[in-house]
Parts: sequence; C-alpha cells; structure tokens
Amino acid sequence: MNKNHNMWQDIVMMEENKKWMHKETERQRRQEMSNLCTNLRSLLPIEYIKGKRSISDHVNEAMHYINHLQNKVKQLQDKKEELMKVSNLSRNVTTQNGSSSSNIQPFVIVQPFPGGLEIVCSYSFNKCLFPLSRVLSMLLKEGLNLISCTSNMIEGRFIYTIRSEEPIMPGIDYSELQRKLTEAISCSSLQENSFEPEIDNILR
Repeated sequence: MNKNHNMWQDIVMMEENKKWMHKETERQRRQEMSNLCTNLRSLLPIEYIKGKRSISDHVNEAMHYINHLQNKVKQLQDKKEELMKVSNLSRNVTTQNGSSSSNIQPFVIVQPFPGGLEIVCSYSFNKCLFPLSRVLSMLLKEGLNLISCTSNMIEGRFIYTIRSEEPIMPGIDYSELQRKLTEAISCSSLQENSFEPEIDNILR
C-alpha cells in the first residue's frame, strides 16, 4: 500500500515539475520575445511605429522599413556607379585633350547595359545649352523605348545619362548614333532658346 502511495506521489511530483518547467520555459520565451520586440521597436523610425502597439504591427512595419532601406541602398549603389562612370569618362577625355573638363567639347558615349542601351552625354554649361528635347526626339526616332533620364554635375560639366530598353528596331549603328548625338549637342550654343519640353512628356 505504501509502495503504491509513494509511486503515486512520484508521478504527481513529476507532473508538477513538468508543468513548472513548461511555465518557466514559456515565461522565458515571452521575456525574450518582449526584449527582442523592444529592441526592434527602438530601431524603427518614429513614423513607422506611431499609433501601432501590437507586436504583429511592429514586425510588419519592420519588414516595410527593411524594404525601404534595401531600395535606398540600391539607389545609392546605382548613383555611385553612375558617378564613377561619368567621372572616369570626364577624366579620360580630359587626359586626351590636355585641358580642364570645363573646356572640353561636348561628347557622347553610347554603350549597352543589361537589358538595354545607355547614352551618356557630357557638356560644359559655360559653353552650350543642352538640347535635351532634341536628343530625346532623336532617340525615339531611332526606335528606342526610353525609360529614364538623370543628370549630374561634375567639375563644371553636366552629365546626362539616358537609358532605354532593348531597341525596337534591330541593327542600330551605335557609332553612327553617337556621332549624330555629338553633332546635335555641339551645334547648341548659349544663344539658343533654353526652353525645353518636360522630360515626362517624352519618357512615356
């Protein structure tokens, strides 16, 4: 009888220990989760957590913030690559001509890039006005589907980078297109009308 009683007590104690361990494990898990959420919340900008109190809301906003940062990093990487590219172009042309970049004649580089074509136009704003609408119209006539146009200024020169998708009409002569665009830019002068149509009206 005593033996059975002791066995029963042992079983009860084991069950109680299991329950206690389960509760303790759950308590620690909740504490760790709370600490993680607190740390996560501290990393998010106030506009991402304002008015949001639940953990699921914070996790969702963290995902949005991560996506935002990833896009920002990609934009900065693209910007860095573009600036390095145009800086190297300007440096090479400066070396070839033996003069400062602001005195270099306008030049155009036509080159492929993954999924399309890239046109880099460089000119000194002290020497001429950039005929942007004329250049874009020429590219459209060549059957190019333009997708972006950005500009930067480096050492007294403006650098326009125009990108298009794969040409609609195959067999485009890049060197001939480069010559035409260079000629179009070189013909511009400070006396020309500076009015240009909105880029968005052409990049459609």
